[in-house]
Amino acid sequence: MVKIKSSAEIAKKWEDAIGRVPAAYKSGVGRTTDWAEKASSNEAEDLWKQKIDEAAAAKRRQRAVSAVSNEEWKGAAMDKGAARIGAGMSAAKGKRTSNFEPYRSAIEGVSLPAKSADPMANIDARVKPIVSALVETKKGIKG
Repeated sequence: MVKIKSSAEIAKKWEDAIGRVPAAYKSGVGRTTDWAEKASSNEAEDLWKQKIDEAAAAKRRQRAVSAVSNEEWKGAAMDKGAARIGAGMSAAKGKRTSNFEPYRSAIEGVSLPAKSADPMANIDARVKPIVSALVETKKGIKG
């Protein structure tokens, strides 16, 4: 028989860790010096693709999603997400501006003809040029 802590002991250790883990996490991140170099290496990209392919072949995402009810998902999204989203948006204000600016400029640079009475023609003449500009901007940014 394998010895393992009881569920109560494990739960207690989890609870005890809540107060100290954020500082330890922040400290560990602060000591990191080569994250981008390692994360952008060919080896990291190959490993990522391999693990994504394995997960897709095993349908892990599908199984995990199926294991959560709609009500569980909604509850977690409303309870956790609603409490966190405002702070995250505030923290990302500058990044949002700089990340969106190329797309805003691309939209602004599209010349559109006047609207016609034909909605399908309007899609071709007015929507598709905007979508095309956004796709080309993304390709240029993301490589």
